[in-house]
Amino acid sequence: MAVILGIAGTAKNTGKTTTTKAIMDQVQQDKNRLLGLTSIGYDGEDMDNITGLPKPKIEVWPGALVAVAERSLEVSSAQIQLLEKTDIATPLGKIILGKVIKSGTLLIAGPNKSKELRRILPLLQHYGANFIIVDGALNRIAPMVEVNSLILATGAAKTSNLTDLAWETKHLVEILQYPVFPKTENMVNVDSILDIQAAQRLTAILLNNQGVVINGVISSQGLEYLIQAGEELKGKMLILPDAIKLLVCGEVRHIYNLLTRLKNFGLEIGVKKEVRVTALTVNPYYPQFRFSSNDYQAAYVDQGLLYESITNSVNIPVFDIVEEGGHKLYEVIVEKEIY
Repeated sequence: MAVILGIAGTAKNTGKTTTTKAIMDQVQQDKNRLLGLTSIGYDGEDMDNITGLPKPKIEVWPGALVAVAERSLEVSSAQIQLLEKTDIATPLGKIILGKVIKSGTLLIAGPNKSKELRRILPLLQHYGANFIIVDGALNRIAPMVEVNSLILATGAAKTSNLTDLAWETKHLVEILQYPVFPKTENMVNVDSILDIQAAQRLTAILLNNQGVVINGVISSQGLEYLIQAGEELKGKMLILPDAIKLLVCGEVRHIYNLLTRLKNFGLEIGVKKEVRVTALTVNPYYPQFRFSSNDYQAAYVDQGLLYESITNSVNIPVFDIVEEGGHKLYEVIVEKEIY
């Protein structure tokens, strides 16, 4: 079995690539680990297409295994030996499995869907990878349900208001840590709740049964409608496949507030599958717009205050990768023995 680690940035420029590189460096030094690398979709510009500022590049080394789209190799300096070509289609061609035979940079463009990632991960393991990194982002987080450990990268690029950043990070982590509930005999299974009609049916079913299992997602509109049942929800149970399904329904703070109101009425909310958030990384950098020259310049919030505000808001380890490097974070990942 392999460590399958997802790394997701909460916004552009929050340090996800820096975090990924730091962990990769540790994997390269660990003689018991063979790296497997893929991505959810595409994320690898040489230059940030919004700010015009340079972004770090991912460099891979001989022996590492990758699962990337064919055309991503055209703009990569690393040389890849083809191991297998899949029928998984992306905008940049079919996904291939390959082995790095010459060091260089690599554009990480991988599968887009959960079911595709679910196919790729065993293939990487088949070819020997036992530490797999899945590169992603909050707006492409749905397939991260397939990983067994998740690192979130956040920072001032999300918002330079540290109070707001701390609250949003707290809300995000708390949603992802929703408890796993066992399915009980009296629960009713329903499909995704995406409109008012479905929300009406859900409410009626929930009020007449012990609980409901939603085999899909529930929209923010669905949660808002459910709130109208008020105290009648007390003692009922609402279960989703995983907490990530809650994050694809809307803005984090809004979803958190809706869920809090439902829980205050006594509704128990849980998931069938745990999403294990192992740690957070923080980055004080943010691109600051200059009206005088109509471009961006690098700016930074106070590093100590950022670290303190995030650390005090969550119950998981927080790391400043630029200051600390990746050693301690890697230790946390390995010590948890998530296989």
